[in-house]
Amino acid sequence: MRIAIDATSAAVPHRTGIARYIQSLIEHVKEIDQENEYWVCYRLSCLKAFRHFYRPAAKNTRVRIFQEPFPPGRGIDVFHGPDARLPSFSGPRMVATVHDLLVLFSEGFAGEKFRSTTISRYRDIARRARRIVCVSESTRRDFLRFFPEAEPRMCVIPEGVDSRFSPRAAHEVSRVRRKYDMGPDYVLYVGNLSRRKNVVRMIEAFRQALRAVGGGLQFVLAGKLCAGDEEVVECVRSNRGDDRIRFLGYVADEDLPALYSGARLFFFATLYEGFGLPILEALACGTPVLTSNVSASAEIAAEVTTKVNPLSPEEMAAALVDLLSRADTAADKAARQEAARRYGWRKTAERMLREVYLPILTA
Repeated sequence: MRIAIDATSAAVPHRTGIARYIQSLIEHVKEIDQENEYWVCYRLSCLKAFRHFYRPAAKNTRVRIFQEPFPPGRGIDVFHGPDARLPSFSGPRMVATVHDLLVLFSEGFAGEKFRSTTISRYRDIARRARRIVCVSESTRRDFLRFFPEAEPRMCVIPEGVDSRFSPRAAHEVSRVRRKYDMGPDYVLYVGNLSRRKNVVRMIEAFRQALRAVGGGLQFVLAGKLCAGDEEVVECVRSNRGDDRIRFLGYVADEDLPALYSGARLFFFATLYEGFGLPILEALACGTPVLTSNVSASAEIAAEVTTKVNPLSPEEMAAALVDLLSRADTAADKAARQEAARRYGWRKTAERMLREVYLPILTA
């Protein structure tokens, strides 16, 4: 049998979010399943990103280009759209992964054209997909609010955390701090700098916490600036001269484990997450996590994270002060790592094969 996976959204120079999900899923499912053939497909429109194509080296995997409305080739049994998008052609049995429903809840986080296109895609998924995979229970509930008819075809399969995320030695942490010109004492955020990520309120909360914490503590933000969010752009501009607030921009993948490991605390109080992979990455490195009490952030490894109202800088500041004043024990660190180990890309791939691909192929 032949399973096609649309990897178009992974054809980017730096794979984060959905791009990482696609690559990790393909990498692991092709290793587990040696009986079926996998086609890694790219839309013709992304040929300009050819040099960024993910090309898995495996006998049971092929790379193919397709252009709608023409199919990528004959004999496709299952077509998986892992970025919540299905091709317009018919024939293969369709599977889609839905990561978040943000555009359906707020008009302020996306342009009207993007919002309209995304809503149409969700509606198409609800109508045509044989199986709809949600990456969290929160995302599943959100999807059902708008498309209750899809419930019998839905399942929740969480994302995973890469095995490279683990506590790093002091000399590795020191190397990364020197590379990015950071102090030894810092609170960390990893992700895009946008309104949805609640960056402005988090910076305000950190400044409030500094009054009680004192010392040389820094708030280090690793991620690219989303230029369309003017409030965030202005916040970044006005804080660039303050050594307490450090904007690192894009951080290389190989530096992230040490960056997480050296942090006193990972601060990720965003307004909405479909999953929240950075939470798991921080926990896997043994780092305490302060996150939001809304959306999937409240769900992921909930027993070992501290959760706050992301709309309240005062509540976030109080939680920062409390966590930074606690003694972090070896037992606490081990519990966080154990919680993160429950999520792994191999487990994600095993469940995708067992609960989605194989039942559809044998139906």
